[in-house]
Amino acid sequence: MSMGLRRAGGIVGVMGGMGLAAWLVFGGPQDWDGGLRLVRHGLALVSLGAINGGAWLVFSGRQDDASDVAAG
Repeated sequence: MSMGLRRAGGIVGVMGGMGLAAWLVFGGPQDWDGGLRLVRHGLALVSLGAINGGAWLVFSGRQDDASDVAAG
């Protein structure tokens, strides 16, 4: 997978996770009770996972680019 495609997918994941989190905080499911409350908490965990996964895709570098020797 090319780096540009990984970064684009990562940005989409981060933005989607942030959108889902914003909807959960400011949107309609504020009055969900009982079992739907657990669904709301599950969606919150999914949004955090999407943000984490997207950030990993954006900032994951190749081991070829890293150097073990400090410059200087």
